Amino acid sequence: MRKHLIKAGIGAAAVSSLLMVSAPAASAATHTFYTTESVRLRAKPTTHSTALALLPKGANVKAQMDKYGGIEWYTGSKHNACGSKGYIHDATWSKVTYKGITGYTAFPCLLPR
Repeated sequence: MRKHLIKAGIGAAAVSSLLMVSAPAASAATHTFYTTESVRLRAKPTTHSTALALLPKGANVKAQMDKYGGIEWYTGSKHNACGSKGYIHDATWSKVTYKGITGYTAFPCLLPR
């Protein structure tokens, strides 16, 4: 009887270890957007963070999409980029990838391709 319990315990441990293995997570969907004017790509969604690159007007970027199919956006510091003419203060940012560099850019500066 003791041998059977030990074998059953080993079998249960083997099965439980197989159940803990999971499939790799699916990568998030992305879509290509372009910049409506030159805008900085920043390390964080704030105008005070490090500028990683300057995205030229018309640059193609990949942006992550949310589960509803819209562009995923983040709330950060206020900015007046892309048509705000200095009086509209927007605080929305998008996480994008440009030429292998991932960072944040002002949300209003992006339009879908």
